[in-house]
Amino acid sequence: MNRHRLFAPLLLLGLCATAQANPDADSPAYSQCMKASGGVTVEMLDCQAAEIKRQDTRLNQAYKAAMAALDADKKAPLKDVQRLWLKYRDANCGFVASLTGGTIDAINASSCFLDMTKTRARELENLVGP
Repeated sequence: MNRHRLFAPLLLLGLCATAQANPDADSPAYSQCMKASGGVTVEMLDCQAAEIKRQDTRLNQAYKAAMAALDADKKAPLKDVQRLWLKYRDANCGFVASLTGGTIDAINASSCFLDMTKTRARELENLVGP
């Protein structure tokens, strides 16, 4: 069998997968902001706060879409799960904020909040469809 015949479809498949948007990727604005921060904590926290706001909007949109798409008997359980998840995220990232007592705790806590929010938004989006 010709190796080129096998390789071409695999290459095409890889390119298609790469072309799809990565739902876990940071926004271009966030990436640019973090680069421009120069590693200054206050600047980095401002960048993270703006990205958290974007991801929180995504999370809320995904939650509303999931609630609209689910059967009536699944809405109350999702509401309960979402409330528990919010408490867990806040408690978990609050713990992260207390680990060393240094300024890095604020960065780590903010990163925790951002990462968990992005992950949950993706989970909710996947309830409606890939």
